[in-house]
Amino acid sequence: MNLIAFFTDSGDPKEGLSPTIRVLTLDGSIIINDEAMVEIGSGFYYYDFTTYDEDEDYCIRADGTSDLTGADRYVYSTNETAGVGKILQIEKGKWAIKGNQMIFYDTDGTTALYTFNLTTKNGTPTEKDVFTRAEV
Repeated sequence: MNLIAFFTDSGDPKEGLSPTIRVLTLDGSIIINDEAMVEIGSGFYYYDFTTYDEDEDYCIRADGTSDLTGADRYVYSTNETAGVGKILQIEKGKWAIKGNQMIFYDTDGTTALYTFNLTTKNGTPTEKDVFTRAEV
């Protein structure tokens, strides 16, 4: 997983920096401690996060170094790994409508990840003319 940061100096893309990156888990454990980032160009830099775990949530901070001041120096972000991981599972897994429910399965085709009740505009359960869905 590549972590990408964009640095500016007074609004202009900043090249030639030697930024570092720090990654923490939500419990405060430091996973990456101020490792060097690689310049891509036009103000973009990246870090190859080889130990990335899609089931973990991270806090990410890139430091453009003291060459930058104020709000230009730090770039920060988080990830939503649980959500992203689930989206991939849903996209690769089976989908089915049965018993007035929409069911999204994991990639194994049998484990239900999400189940939604399907209703008409009037709130009647349906498999046809679906107007709304509500999580079970």
